[in-house]
Amino acid sequence: MSAAPAGSQSRILIGLVLGAIVGCTVNYAFVPVALPGESAQIPAWLTAINRNIAEPIGQIFLRLLFVTVVPLVFASLAVGVAQIGSMGAVGRVGGKTLAYFLLTTAIAVVIGMTFVNLVRPGEGLPKETQAQLEKQFGGDAAKKKPPESYSVMDFVHSMLPKNPVKAAADLEMLGIISFALLVGVGITKLDQPKAELVTRGLEAVGELMVFIIQMAMKIAPLGVFCLIFSTTSQFGFGLLKLLGAYVGVVLIGLAIQAFVVFPILIKFLGKWDPIDFFRRSRSSIITAFSTSSSNATLPTNLRTAQNEFGISPRIAAFVLPLGATMCMTGTALFEGVTVMFLAQVAGITLDFTQQILVVFLCVVTAVGAAGVPGGSIPLLAMVLATFGIPEGMIAIILGVDRFLDMCRTTVNNIGDLSAVLFVARSEGAIGNENAG
Repeated sequence: MSAAPAGSQSRILIGLVLGAIVGCTVNYAFVPVALPGESAQIPAWLTAINRNIAEPIGQIFLRLLFVTVVPLVFASLAVGVAQIGSMGAVGRVGGKTLAYFLLTTAIAVVIGMTFVNLVRPGEGLPKETQAQLEKQFGGDAAKKKPPESYSVMDFVHSMLPKNPVKAAADLEMLGIISFALLVGVGITKLDQPKAELVTRGLEAVGELMVFIIQMAMKIAPLGVFCLIFSTTSQFGFGLLKLLGAYVGVVLIGLAIQAFVVFPILIKFLGKWDPIDFFRRSRSSIITAFSTSSSNATLPTNLRTAQNEFGISPRIAAFVLPLGATMCMTGTALFEGVTVMFLAQVAGITLDFTQQILVVFLCVVTAVGAAGVPGGSIPLLAMVLATFGIPEGMIAIILGVDRFLDMCRTTVNNIGDLSAVLFVARSEGAIGNENAG
């Protein structure tokens, strides 16, 4: 995979900043401040611009990335497993990867839970603000339905789909990953000529996806501008002010995870200078922030891992597809804070034992969250229902969810890259040296 030109990264960042500035300016100038108990009145012309211009262009950019996800994950993961070789080696690398994901996710949830208990933002939310937000976003909340139930058999079905084509069509990433792992192991058992033929075919699929990704990146600055403009022009920073304490707790927790916890792990486990790590990862970080999608960022992560850090393709192709689905540190932190915040708003007290259960459920559900914008909301509703918190209260935070989704996806992405760096270092599969 060829590296993205530095100029392309700069243009994407410029598109992101301009989209935020223009969107907030339009919101401030043309969207009147809502009175207590009323919803903000978005001008018809602004709605038309967003619906017919900004959102379609943004979706074209996103879908060009999304269309590559399933074939790229399948091809790269199967080839990665085949290149790693024996089942013992696959198990060793997989064990390290999963252990790192679970450790960092648990740390993130504990950080979030600590801050939300100290600040207690839900206790300071005025009743009129709560009513206004529930009225404004109640319709959207009703669409975010949690699963009616989730059993061990449901987990088995998601991990081992009867029809891999249907799993791919439904974007059931756990099923795609497990099938790719089986194919990769199967390749190692084929005769050498057949194994090489299948491997070359899968590598060709990967290269075709890279071509589509390169097409998407040509319109990335415009696509990012439109995505950010669509959000900020409708909501501006007004909702951030209403939910300032809640948003602040989430952002502080994410910042500690991103700029304290991960740098420590990068320094001592990945043996890489953290400042240089962030410099080399800037393309992936910008993509994650602007798309709010771990899946959409996967192609950029693969390129970054191989070209910026010199990580062996066999390790990058194995760890990063898993990370796009299972490394959800930012999502887990967000879920933990949100559950406690809404419990505080509802006047529901969760004791220490219940909060431990919140930590466990957030770690588990974050792993199952779809790597797409807003993918964690239905699972969050399921956690709320577990503790008797009305699911409809999700409406209170939906207005700021897009912004928080951008931030938590960025932290998820940093976790992906730090994980692949750690695993590659431990396996001696890293080229470029920049030890801290």
